[in-house]
Amino acid sequence: MDRRTLLGGLAAALVVAPALAQTGGSSPAMPSGSSGAMPMSQPGGQMSQADMQHMQQTMQLGMVALESSRIAMNKVRNEDLKRFANFEIQEQTTLSEVLRSMMEPAATAATGSAGGPSTAAMPPMQMDPSARDMIQKMQNQQAGAEFDKMYLQAQLEGHRDLLQVQERYLQSNPQNREHMNVAKLARGQIREHIALLEDMQKTIR
Repeated sequence: MDRRTLLGGLAAALVVAPALAQTGGSSPAMPSGSSGAMPMSQPGGQMSQADMQHMQQTMQLGMVALESSRIAMNKVRNEDLKRFANFEIQEQTTLSEVLRSMMEPAATAATGSAGGPSTAAMPPMQMDPSARDMIQKMQNQQAGAEFDKMYLQAQLEGHRDLLQVQERYLQSNPQNREHMNVAKLARGQIREHIALLEDMQKTIR
């Protein structure tokens, strides 16, 4: 799929949080520019080590958010939290596709091959031990109020980690404009999600 199409899909997917905020009685302001088309750089720009590290860290944390949200769809009882889990699945899936589409040309260039991207340049994402333990606990936890609190807390911690990843990358003075725009869009929506989760935390005890 064309990267511009994917980025358009990401921008569309990331505007669902305000709808969730309104249904939950809270409507934080949307970050500036997050619902419109993003300026695009020309394809084929070289990726720095910071670019690749940002992608890998974002995808790794996103994978945890995705897997925990898939579990939550079958166990969460709070309706606002269930809607959040559904939106999170959509967003993390789209963001992963965007990042992979940006990573593949860099991986091919790194191998000097005209063929497919190297698996060595694009290692498969793996959860760290603490994330695997958390996912296992969620799988073992019975549906109900305790699971809702467990999922909400996991999402809050994960989103705060994701926000730090975007902030570190954007503070590194990135030169890849397309990549920088994705990080800015992600950062704005992560902040929205943290605000939503903190609001829900006040009502889920």
